[in-house]
Amino acid sequence: MSAHENDTTRVLRPSPFDRRPLAALMLVTCLFAASCDESTDTGGPYAQLDQLLDERLFDDLSRFVEIQTYRNGKLSEQQVVANLQELRDELMSRAEEFNKGQKVHKLVPFEWKKTLKVPGTDTEQEYWLFGLRLGTGQKKIMLSSHLDTVPPGDNPNWEPFKLKKAQRTYLGKETEFYVGRGSIDDKGPALVAFYVLQSVARRYDGNPKLDNVTLEVLFDTSEETDMSMPRYLEHNPDQRPDLGVVYDASWCISAEKGIERPQFTIKRNTSAPAPQGVWIESLDTPVGPTNQIPDTATAVIRGSSSQELQRFAAEVERLYAEHSFDDPSYRRANLTVDAQTVPGGLVLVTHVADAQHGSAPHENRANGANPLVSLASFLGDLVQKGRLARNEVGEMCRFISWAWGTQVFGERHPALLKRSDDVFKEGNGTTYALTRLQTNMSSSDAVAARLRVDIRYALGHHGTPWDGRTEGFVGGKESTSTFEQVFDELIRQFPVSTGYELNYTTVTVYPPDIRLPEGRSFSRVGRAYLQAMGEPCPARATGGGTDAKGEPNMVAAGALFTDLMGPPINYHGFDEGAPVEDLKRGSHILHDLFVGELENP
Repeated sequence: MSAHENDTTRVLRPSPFDRRPLAALMLVTCLFAASCDESTDTGGPYAQLDQLLDERLFDDLSRFVEIQTYRNGKLSEQQVVANLQELRDELMSRAEEFNKGQKVHKLVPFEWKKTLKVPGTDTEQEYWLFGLRLGTGQKKIMLSSHLDTVPPGDNPNWEPFKLKKAQRTYLGKETEFYVGRGSIDDKGPALVAFYVLQSVARRYDGNPKLDNVTLEVLFDTSEETDMSMPRYLEHNPDQRPDLGVVYDASWCISAEKGIERPQFTIKRNTSAPAPQGVWIESLDTPVGPTNQIPDTATAVIRGSSSQELQRFAAEVERLYAEHSFDDPSYRRANLTVDAQTVPGGLVLVTHVADAQHGSAPHENRANGANPLVSLASFLGDLVQKGRLARNEVGEMCRFISWAWGTQVFGERHPALLKRSDDVFKEGNGTTYALTRLQTNMSSSDAVAARLRVDIRYALGHHGTPWDGRTEGFVGGKESTSTFEQVFDELIRQFPVSTGYELNYTTVTVYPPDIRLPEGRSFSRVGRAYLQAMGEPCPARATGGGTDAKGEPNMVAAGALFTDLMGPPINYHGFDEGAPVEDLKRGSHILHDLFVGELENP
């Protein structure tokens, strides 16, 4: 049991900050001056907040981006935790410094850690989050964000941990972006939430209204992998907010698709003779999370003789360029061919283009390419036509090509895979992102190929129908999808080659989750949006999974004013960027949300 394992939140005294030079960290605006009074400011209700964003956001975010907090990559878990602790220490130190200017109401740190079993496994891990509170009222208003990120990817043309400024065309106009890993997901929004809390704390210092309300900013440390926030609320039901905003999406999310995570495997065929001619020895993607379209897909091709392999090598680029995919308009991934690196082997590498978030494969397909889909579909067709010999890897390629091809909405087998409805409409229904393939495994492993798919599914793939009025998880937290029946039939229909065995396992990670636009939570966020923006908040249905899942009092909202995840934002991708104007406008909405809840308890 962890030393921190308990079911209550710990209120902390900030530890002394092991400071680097604070010139890049200290907040130097009037927010630190005890005499600063927003009521006398002539610049409007957001003047101090805008000044803080203008003067500090780039420098602060540069430091946060520099500290690497991604999992499923080259960093050890110990290093990730140490880096997240460094971010926590910086935030707590600055809260302590800020409190020197507060006369009555100070920012109070809290932290929660608990070792729990990972759902669907027998392994345990530590879940961890921390944050700051202002006020002492029973009514709690929460802003939630996260400080972990997805891996940086492997692209020599960008420096993921060095924040840069750039001008990009966004929503029809040239806009300033801050570019770096975590800039929009979710370190930039996390800092904005921190600034908003400071701004409101200064404005309401000594105001008795803070005795009726508690304002809270919370930072998850594992949102991209196992989500600490839902476990925190599950084990601390008294900490559920009266209203919470998960600041990690778009303005504003009224429905999130269900999340399903299947794995398809080809059993090792120990009795098969050695392949003859030319065959696929391996086809692998880099290690990474299931919710991220891979940077590359790499195949190693072998031949019975050097002459046969050389003949294939001489024509493979032409074959790929001329290959007829299942859609004439399909934009294939760029292919590089290397006959030198692997002795006696030919290496084929395809490269990702455009959006990489697993929840939006349709965006990737519309303007870019999934490297695994392109290469597996191409090679699978060559196996099907007899140009490449059959083996376990070739059989997996055949299955990928047959089951999905290049399609992301299940068009190859619509009766089984394609669904849309009144919430997740046509063009925004169930999606399939093929994200990870592992074949380069030990010969003693019973499985020769393992494919992971990120599925974001519409109501028609859920085992429980929605009644049209209940908010939260459709059918409750433990409800499941219909994909076991779907995949049983899909595998039954697949013409597997003699001697090979295709299997699957699948788990419903989360059911679909719905908020009514007229519901109590969404409408309160909508009022703040209307006040700050002068127009109603959109009600978006999305495939993205956020920390708001299953909590009817919480709404995913902001920081983006679009639901597009490709360029120029590149959510989860290379050159990830945050539109600075979106961060600033979002801060106004969050400010008005806090103020509105204080003024109308």
